[in-house]
Amino acid sequence: MGCRPSSPEVITVTPPDPPSSEIPNDPPPPKSRSYRPSIASLQIPIQDDLSTECLRLGTFGVEKESALMILLSMFLIVTFSDQSTDQEVQENQDYLCGTEVSLQWLLQTLSDRFNRQFDEEPQWIVERLNRPKWDDYATSTVLRVTFGWEEDDLPKNVILKTPTAKDLRDDEKAKYHYLMFKRECNVYDWTQKYPKIPAPRIFHTKRHTKEYGGVVVMEDIGERGVQQDAIKGLSVDTVRDLLRQLAVLHNISIKQIGWNTTVADLPPSYYSYLVSGYNDIVDFFVRNDVNHSCFTATSKYFTSEYLQKMSTEMSEQLPPKVFIHGEPYASNVFVVADSKEPRIAAIIDWTGTFYGCFEKEDRLECTTSLLEDYHVQLVENLPDDCQITLEAVRKAFDLFVPVAMVTFLSKVMASKNNTEDIEPLIDRGKGLIQNVYTMTKILEE
Repeated sequence: MGCRPSSPEVITVTPPDPPSSEIPNDPPPPKSRSYRPSIASLQIPIQDDLSTECLRLGTFGVEKESALMILLSMFLIVTFSDQSTDQEVQENQDYLCGTEVSLQWLLQTLSDRFNRQFDEEPQWIVERLNRPKWDDYATSTVLRVTFGWEEDDLPKNVILKTPTAKDLRDDEKAKYHYLMFKRECNVYDWTQKYPKIPAPRIFHTKRHTKEYGGVVVMEDIGERGVQQDAIKGLSVDTVRDLLRQLAVLHNISIKQIGWNTTVADLPPSYYSYLVSGYNDIVDFFVRNDVNHSCFTATSKYFTSEYLQKMSTEMSEQLPPKVFIHGEPYASNVFVVADSKEPRIAAIIDWTGTFYGCFEKEDRLECTTSLLEDYHVQLVENLPDDCQITLEAVRKAFDLFVPVAMVTFLSKVMASKNNTEDIEPLIDRGKGLIQNVYTMTKILEE
């Protein structure tokens, strides 16, 4: 049962066809391609899909091999360079997470930057750190690329920031975000001239490409610092050092004015976005026990005209004009790891930079002692014709509290749908609303 009957027809051996008709010719020699990775290219779509511990390969050895095996088995998007056609390599390896940045270009850029020729093809992994949507205000895709080389003088990780693919938005919006991206590139070019400025180390900026493309290649601050939590905020000691670092930025910009010819003003649409959700802000905070009368009294601050005036014209009333980061929120701050006292490693996301009044960045989190510390750092080695008093610092601080309220509340609204508990953010927002309301009523009396 189950066996085929013996038959002369079955055991008859038919001579095979000539090899030339059944066996394909040897494939042509592979085309020369620079720095083809020797392992699979593994592209991780979003950080939340896996634990950060599995993705961060800062140390190698057993942990690295285990992480690689987990990632390979979970994603199954594996292509080996010796098994791929040129078309497969183009689709699966060359371009990183759907961006216009190819691995080959990145490796050549790092080779030029560090004056190194790679003897072996490096292992690499790329992960997406954000997923911007074009109905949100995110303007870029941010990637981390991890390399497996052992050389100490080469970065283990690099961060890529690039405008999201053009086919995800209309031409007008693409043009706007591309102009903002080019503007940020100009900012980074300026910050690299002054090592004391708390900006990331930039390896390369590529701003002039077709179809509104471009890329910034920078260090991974996470290798030497810890990103602060947007929900928990910053400790008083961290705020103190943050203000010192911002004072360094402001101080340098007073003495070195080249930035005001290379960095354009923020467009009016930038301020329009900040106030576009005013009705949603009111509804949200009224549901969270804020009296509606607070918004009635402070509504004049939620206009693009007011924000633009405070960010540009106020520096003429409260000179000198300085270079402003604009968004020194907790999530943009990295603190040096293993430091006894909080020390700022770097501040990221310089998209919203502009030149204006120095007190724009001190905001309500500061106490009198913090303002005093900021003032000491700000006036260090300033020329005699540019003296700034502590009283001027306090006055400017009071003027910019409403601006802090508007910008912070927009951040709360952007975070309200997160799965995390954002009650601390809501509480800080409510505190700002109450403070601005009180200040406004006093001024009206």
